[in-house]
Amino acid sequence: MVKGVNKTIIEVNNTGSKYFEKIVFYVTPQYGNLNAKQLRKAASNFSFNFDGSANRKPLRKIKKRQKLLKISLLAGGALITLITAGIFIF
Repeated sequence: MVKGVNKTIIEVNNTGSKYFEKIVFYVTPQYGNLNAKQLRKAASNFSFNFDGSANRKPLRKIKKRQKLLKISLLAGGALITLITAGIFIF
């Protein structure tokens, strides 16, 4: 017995990953009516972010930026406090 199934499938051959040669996506029936460009974009975004090889910043850069942001906020708060105190003194 052969069962017929109608599915929308997207096959990504150029994954941009050294681990994966090909990715096959089975589109959920409720989104099967989207145009091909939208589906390709969604598949591309998902596949290139899946293994973290693309658009991923090293953790130490993220931590460094967080530290700089904290220092900037503390310095800005201190500056505002000094200005406010100076206004009340005069």
